[in-house]
Amino acid sequence: MMRTFFHVALVVAVLATAGTAFAAPFTTYMTTVHLHDGKQVVCAVNEPQSMRPVAVQMLSKRERIEAQIDATARLRRHPGNRNHYPSAATAPRVNCA
Repeated sequence: MMRTFFHVALVVAVLATAGTAFAAPFTTYMTTVHLHDGKQVVCAVNEPQSMRPVAVQMLSKRERIEAQIDATARLRRHPGNRNHYPSAATAPRVNCA
């Protein structure tokens, strides 16, 4: 009985760890993006909250979307990226300011 419990606990621990590993973003970086209208924006991709840039300029919805697309271009070019996008686990977290 104890042996079975140990095996079940081990399997649960392995699956939980594997799920977390696959859900975690594989690349984190900060990048500077130049928008069509000439604005320069700093974007944090998959960075923790404490590393994200502080907003210094207000962006329109169009500018924010353009900045996010440009900032995540590096993720789309990554050769090992086979994530199904978008999902809660694989969608990149992008904060531009």
